[in-house]
Amino acid sequence: MGAFFDWLLSNSNGIITVIVILAVAIPSLTVVRRLTKGHVSKNSCTVQTVGFIRSTRQTGLYVNENPQLLFELDALAEDGTVFQTSVRKIIPITAMAGMVPGRAIPIRYNPDDRIRAVWDYHPDESLAQERAARYLCQKHPGDLSYEQRMELLKNGVMKKALLKSFRLTGKEEAGDYEAEAAIQLAGEEQSGHTFERTLYVPNTALEYLIPGRYVDVRVIPGRENLFVFVLDTSVASGIS
Repeated sequence: MGAFFDWLLSNSNGIITVIVILAVAIPSLTVVRRLTKGHVSKNSCTVQTVGFIRSTRQTGLYVNENPQLLFELDALAEDGTVFQTSVRKIIPITAMAGMVPGRAIPIRYNPDDRIRAVWDYHPDESLAQERAARYLCQKHPGDLSYEQRMELLKNGVMKKALLKSFRLTGKEEAGDYEAEAAIQLAGEEQSGHTFERTLYVPNTALEYLIPGRYVDVRVIPGRENLFVFVLDTSVASGIS
């Protein structure tokens, strides 16, 4: 080791080379440490389910200017119980606005230690929908039944509807607001036929659900009174 330092002292080019190597290596090691902070073994996370965002925050890590987010989640276990866990993921800047409380995201968790979970890049869509329906039945037991939610998923169709009225009742349940809503399906405004029901909506939906505006809904043909508002391409209020 002494011979190495003697060589450095007698060789200025060697000193420069080492400095350059350290200048590159130290920041790289810092990035690696930050990437592995909170690391969870993917091999141990074998159970697929969905998690519902409770909160998000940036970890301070960026990859190609895209931030890493820490998601705090409510998730549904195989036995039907709800547990809290968290996952980290690099999220494109363009997708940040959609990472809102209540949104469902696919995850895998460790059955022996549920707080350890990872983002599921190959989700089972039918399983995710079934878990989401069960979770919402637990969250709002007085709203749609599990069978009604699954029928909306399997047989429901997307339509545009005119929101005729929307009123909060003042009741809150599991972080969502109870509301009374009335709609007219697009193309049927002249008939005066409206569909009304009481349902629960998250806080993030309130700025979207404005009377007089056309909104996206999911309905079962012939049973349009069981409509739900579709607030996002991957999240339907009252379904998933």
